[in-house]
Amino acid sequence: MTPLAALLLVALPGDPVAASPAPAAEAGEGMPAAVTLTLEEARALLERQNPNLEEARARASAALAVVRQAAAPLLPSVGATGGYARNNAQAVFSFPNLPGFPTGTVYIQPLEAWAVGGTFRVPLLVPEGWYALAASRDSALAAAASAEATLLTLRKTLVETAWIAWAGEEIVAASRRALAAAREQAESARRQVAAGTGVPLAVLQAETAAIRRESELVAARSETARARLAVGVLLGRSEPVRIAMPPAEPPASFDVPGLTAQALEQRPDLRAQAAQVSSRENQVASAEWRFAPEISASGSAFAQTAPYPTGLKNGWRATVDLTWTLYDGGLRYGLARQARAEVAEARAAGERTRLEVVEEVANAVRDVDVARSRLWLASRERATAAEAAASARRGFREGIASSLDVISANQVLFEAEVQVADSSARLGGALAELDRAVGRAP
Repeated sequence: MTPLAALLLVALPGDPVAASPAPAAEAGEGMPAAVTLTLEEARALLERQNPNLEEARARASAALAVVRQAAAPLLPSVGATGGYARNNAQAVFSFPNLPGFPTGTVYIQPLEAWAVGGTFRVPLLVPEGWYALAASRDSALAAAASAEATLLTLRKTLVETAWIAWAGEEIVAASRRALAAAREQAESARRQVAAGTGVPLAVLQAETAAIRRESELVAARSETARARLAVGVLLGRSEPVRIAMPPAEPPASFDVPGLTAQALEQRPDLRAQAAQVSSRENQVASAEWRFAPEISASGSAFAQTAPYPTGLKNGWRATVDLTWTLYDGGLRYGLARQARAEVAEARAAGERTRLEVVEEVANAVRDVDVARSRLWLASRERATAAEAAASARRGFREGIASSLDVISANQVLFEAEVQVADSSARLGGALAELDRAVGRAP
């Protein structure tokens, strides 16, 4: 039996087969019953409840919030102020009532005053901020594309796990049939011993084979809870889940160049890498424009209970401001150097991902072809093994075949049924991997 076949030994719930005494505790006893879902229902539940997908979407949402923060320096800002002031003394100047002089009182420092004010600022020229905003937008696009890639991977994993569970159920059914055949062989050997035409060794051999089958069935029940619980965890649930899988139907042939071109166009991880490159390039531009002057316009309005030196209790002011950093201690050069290195890193990562996509598509197509061939061969092997097992049983009853011949034929039949289930699961998993490799939702 192959290692994968051993992993695929997943049992269906039910009573032990045959009349031998049951173990003290059935594997999986006390576990909650598995919930059965269709594949479409499972896919919808995965998109709603998978913790890894929620985490990826939260990262994308956080990246969008960073875009809003980067846009703030480029948008108008409004503020308001208010307060109360009391001075230890007031200074007031009264103009004399003389010809040619203004009349009235000027409050240089009032004794107390309530004041309110408002400001409004509009950035007019902020080159560094423009590129910083573009970089944050590209980072948000990369995060969104990464969330899509996570969804594709999770859907592929869900389908693969569901196929493994399905194959396990098939293997358990085969184990039950093998156990029943072993019990039947043991009973047949006993009858021959009773009739004087057999030997006790044949009974012991058959019982040994039956115990082996029963042991595998017990182990399979333990793996049932494990496999179905893994599906439940993928769906964000604490109870085990069983998915009813549709038959895997691969196309007769594949257009590998066409699938590769489709993958290079559709894969979200490639889009994420391209967005990261663009983000790094915009960070370089933002650093290089750090020494460019920034121009803004601002206005303010104010009022207080005591008159200002102008004699009015309110006023306004409008300004155009220019800010120009002539030297920042080398910060701009360090930021630009870092951003250029990150651009080179992102481009190398993008090229690596592109090559991996080409490799993944080719390997996925090859895996589908291999799994399809193995399934066809395993089906033929199962058919011939079934005929051989039936022939051995007839020969044993007629006295022309030994008990070991029957046990060996039953073992070969069991292993052939395991191979059929194994190959079916591999085919379903390979098709899911091909969909993910091409950028389609499995």
